[in-house]
Amino acid sequence: MSRVGRGITVAGVVAGLVLGVASVAAAKPRQVSTSKYAKTVCGVYSTLENQLTAFATSIGNLDPSDPAAYQTQATALTNTLIATVKADEVTLTNVYPAISNGKKIGASLVANSTEVDQALTSALTQLDPNNPGAPVDFSASIATLSAKLSDPFSKITNQQLIGAFQKEPSCKSVVTVF
Repeated sequence: MSRVGRGITVAGVVAGLVLGVASVAAAKPRQVSTSKYAKTVCGVYSTLENQLTAFATSIGNLDPSDPAAYQTQATALTNTLIATVKADEVTLTNVYPAISNGKKIGASLVANSTEVDQALTSALTQLDPNNPGAPVDFSASIATLSAKLSDPFSKITNQQLIGAFQKEPSCKSVVTVF
């Protein structure tokens, strides 16, 4: 498949993902038990961490000596990740824990995926095929991405939800509970 054909295929897949996410985004958030909520949140965050690691590795493997090719490949990788992050945002937005202020806490735990989405979108603006330094600037944005993220878990004080995070095995890699 030619380079242009791959680019069109990737663009089609990304467009399909974005349209799919947009249709799901209209769903009304539902209240779930704290254990189910912890499993959902930690599952999404764990997957997001893995996706970001794989993405950073893929970006690091691109050849920066050809800025035009780098831009094409980095843009395709980034747009794919952004579509995935948006789907993660929808998953997190569609549930909230069955506790006092559950909707507010649920909204705060969408923060990291929203921040990742915004940081990736911002990083894309640095890709300019006419700028030979664009690959370095873009790579630096990706390398420092995790330093720009907030810690929404630190703001949770509800003991029932903290206990659910502590009991959920998938949370062990995402959040440390004291």
